[in-house]
Amino acid sequence: MARTVFTELALFIAPFALYAIVLVLMRKDARERDHWGAKVVAWLAFAGIVLVAISLVWFAHYGGYQPGKTYVPAYIDKDGKFHPGETR
Repeated sequence: MARTVFTELALFIAPFALYAIVLVLMRKDARERDHWGAKVVAWLAFAGIVLVAISLVWFAHYGGYQPGKTYVPAYIDKDGKFHPGETR
């Protein structure tokens, strides 16, 4: 669960980081408030939300297990052998 949250958070922050990198490459100080106006931040937030939405749809559609499969959780048999979780 934490990996999913961090992935989505990274995708949301990615446009802001890219914008800061572009500012640095253009030899401007990315920490100045002039470069982070409300309109710019709104567009970056919109881009981040779009990336998160696309990733959620992508992973819901292409991720996970195949339909019709049943998840069997991890267990330890009577001989003490560990069997990891799997789908059958």
